[in-house]
Order: sequence, then structure tokens, then C-alpha cells
Amino acid sequence: MRTDGQVRRSFHEKLFGKNKFKYRYAFTGYAMIAPAFLLLTIFVVIPLVIAIVRSFFDYRSYAEVQQFVGFDNYKLILGTTSFVRSFRNALLFAAVIVLVQLLLSFSFAHVLKNCHNRYGIFVRMIIYIPYLISGIAAAIIFLFMTNYGGGLINGILLAAGLDPIAIDMNVTWARVAVIVPTLWLGFGYNSLVMYAGLINIPKDYYEAATLDGAGWLIKLAKITLPSMVNYFLLTIVGLLTSSLTMFELPFLMTNGGPTESTLTPVLYLFNNYRNVLQSSSVTIAGAILVMLIVGALNAVVFFAVQSKSSQDD
Repeated sequence: MRTDGQVRRSFHEKLFGKNKFKYRYAFTGYAMIAPAFLLLTIFVVIPLVIAIVRSFFDYRSYAEVQQFVGFDNYKLILGTTSFVRSFRNALLFAAVIVLVQLLLSFSFAHVLKNCHNRYGIFVRMIIYIPYLISGIAAAIIFLFMTNYGGGLINGILLAAGLDPIAIDMNVTWARVAVIVPTLWLGFGYNSLVMYAGLINIPKDYYEAATLDGAGWLIKLAKITLPSMVNYFLLTIVGLLTSSLTMFELPFLMTNGGPTESTLTPVLYLFNNYRNVLQSSSVTIAGAILVMLIVGALNAVVFFAVQSKSSQDD
């Protein structure tokens, strides 16, 4: 005997045809996604197309006719030593930040998981506050702490009879001054992401492993880490993208120095855009290269994690 749903579907198929029944809600669906599609087209697709077109021209606002130069702008930006060095710096920052942030947030997420009382809610709220602070505000806070003349850290060093640290004169400390605030800003958010992943792992898995005599290391390798793959992927992609496109912290903390050791691609493009002697098309070409490289690295991460996950399945 056919159900009521099957009877209604058969009636609509006879009355309007199969295609009419299949697509009778299509207009509603298209109408719902139309605003998002329109905004995406206006503010993302069209500006991207315009930028790509301009990158192939020697675009100057005062010129009546813009000269087509092909890939010369890309060759020029790739041949610039400072631009290449900025990507090396960004890759170094990304490697350190991703590794350290993953270890710290994953470890602290276990602490949050074991906080079952009301203090756990308070801790989760407190650690999330830095994520709400802008990079500019964070840079100002850490500048007050690391100021050579009267900063908190140098004040402590002087009180202890040690020499103060001039972050704008030392390559290592300049990089540390950029990395530490970045870790501080993202620590709370990434810890909560890891915490959400940990509490979603069924407790039955751990109970069964305990009955089989598995220790904490076996549980970590066989249960926790495989179950957290998607959360690791989310965290890595976010950290990788933000590290490769960072601007506020290196701009305010070190302005790319010393000797361009903290210069990032976005900071380089920002400084390059203010060069009135150079066509803005070179900066646009550099921005497109940054987008392509960041997208390619994220694609590699997605492919690597997906391949590992499919093998485990």
C-alpha cells in the first residue's frame, strides 16, 4: 500500500509532469540565494576581475590610454628582492605560529575539558577576550610592554641588573615581538575550537579502550587525534591564512625591520602602493600573487588532510 506522500507525489506528476514536481521549489531556492550571490558578485567577483585585468596594464590614473604590458608586472614583482624576502618571513612566521598554536591550544583544550565546575565557564570566557581585540590594539599593548625606554619588560630587566632589549635592533627579538602577540590573539579562539572537538568525541570510545587495557598514549593516537582531524584542518587553514597575510602587528611593532626581517607580503604591498613613481598595477599584481600562493598552500593542506583521512577510513 502506498503512503500519503507517494499518493500526493503521483498526483502532482500526473497533473504537472515529473519535471514540474521536481523543480516546483526551484524558484524559492534561487530567490533565497540571490541576495548572497548578488553581494558576492558586486563586492568580490567584479573587483577581482577588474584587478586581474589591471594587473596586465601599466595603469596610471593620469594617463589617457593605459598601456598593455602582459606579465611584466608579475615579472617585476617576482624579481624584487624585498617581495621574495617578505614571503620567506611569512612562511617562517606561519610555520612557527601554526606549530606552537596547535600544541598550546590542543593542550589547553584538555584543561578546559576537565573543568566541569563553574570556573570552567569563567576560564572559557576569559581566554576568548583577546580574540575580540584588534591587531592594532594588541600591537599598542605590546609596544608599551617592550618599549626600550620605559617598557614593562625592559624595566624588569633593568631592575634585575640586565641589559634592556631593543626589538627594533635585533632580528630574533623583532620576530619574537611579532609572533608572541599573534599567538596571544588567537590562543583563546583556537583553544575553544579544540575544546569543541574534544567534547564531541563519544566517551564510549575511551571506555572501550580502557577495558582493552589501552593507556593514554594509545587513546591519544588511536582515538583523539583521528577524531580531531577536521578541527585540526580548520585551525591550520585559519592560522596559515592569517600568518601569511598579517599586517597590523609587523607594521606597528617593527615596521618590517630590522633589515626587513619582519617584512610580510601585505606590509610590502602597503609600502609599495605609496610609491608614486611606480604603477599601481605592480602592487595589484603582487596582491594577486599573494592570493594565489595562499590559496595554493591551503589547497595543499586540504588535500593532505583529506588524503590522510581517506586512508584511515
